[in-house]
Amino acid sequence: MAYIHSLARILFILSVVFLSIYFLYSPSNTINHPTSLSPNYIEAAIEETRIEINENLKHFTYPSSIPGSNIKTKKDLLKFRERMDCISTKGKWVYDDTPRAILRHKQEPIFARCDKNSKPLDKNASIEEIWDNSRNSVKYKWETPHKCPLPSFTREDFCSLITGLKFLLVGDVTSFQLHELLLNYFHDGSVQCYGEIACKDHILCKPPPPYKDDKLLSVMRYARNDILSTRKALVLPEDNGYIQIKNIELPWTAYIYHFNVIILNKGHHYQDDTTFRSSLIRLVKYLRTKNPNALLIFRSTTIGHLNCNNPDLKPLSNPYSASELPYHWGEIHKQNMIAKEIIEAVGGVYWNLENVMETRIDDHIGGQDCIRWCIPGPSDIWLNLLFVLLKELKINQ
Repeated sequence: MAYIHSLARILFILSVVFLSIYFLYSPSNTINHPTSLSPNYIEAAIEETRIEINENLKHFTYPSSIPGSNIKTKKDLLKFRERMDCISTKGKWVYDDTPRAILRHKQEPIFARCDKNSKPLDKNASIEEIWDNSRNSVKYKWETPHKCPLPSFTREDFCSLITGLKFLLVGDVTSFQLHELLLNYFHDGSVQCYGEIACKDHILCKPPPPYKDDKLLSVMRYARNDILSTRKALVLPEDNGYIQIKNIELPWTAYIYHFNVIILNKGHHYQDDTTFRSSLIRLVKYLRTKNPNALLIFRSTTIGHLNCNNPDLKPLSNPYSASELPYHWGEIHKQNMIAKEIIEAVGGVYWNLENVMETRIDDHIGGQDCIRWCIPGPSDIWLNLLFVLLKELKINQ
């Protein structure tokens, strides 16, 4: 165990160093090849993806169902996609100063950076007291059209929905944000975790007592793998004995059999379109072969925001133009669209957070991190969206 802790600390330090170098580098404010961001180029990338899907995934397609859910007909599939598209693309952020419960962060301190100067409150403080002491960023809500409302829910509702589900979150550090949100929501206090490099299984919900079957537990694990590789060991022969730190690729595929919901994300570790496309096709083919009944979800990558350290920022009126963005952030939408084609082809779900988060320049962790958000903060909406996604899939019905 001491060895694991030491290795985790070393990998964490190395990853922080790498990310610091990555963000301290100051490129020009435009991508070198803006033509690659044009609508025609995106359509061409999608068409190329469809060709490769037909060539490589024709035995793994699900045109009218979603494995791991109760979506079994084409009609239900189209209805599900239409509703989720309405929620994620037709909504807008609206400031609402009506006091309401706010998610309390109890896990990794880095996500609490925005509250480091906040007035400490008594643990029995009222909702109104907590609200008055909260940042403005948490007072925005995602308002959707009447035809696709976001349902309210309780922890008991969520637990009932995910009874028996075993979640595996795989991706870069932005997937660790989802890990933190889930722990904050389902636990009243801090939970022992060895960080993003050596995370263990966490129980999210237990059935009401007396229960005797661990199959009814809902469980989550996070595995850090920045490019969703299927490598079998942390150090391979071609690595010449060195741990690769440009992309952290912890092995994770050996235990996919223990999980029935796999949430994937490639995050901010850039690959060209050809590499991105072919590697994701290989991965979903592998997952569908080894765990064909799992619910596969691809969580879309959210863009970063420039100059995110100003504490008085408000949500942008309009999202950035792709050509304004450095660090290949302008390529994110195109590669999300590539991922959407691939994941839906194999009966998976494309979870669109890109549209929801693209204007939330406010309340990033800051410093050198303009990718992740403080908790509580803009990313709290991910919990609402995950609940409605699973509910619309008729999970456990």
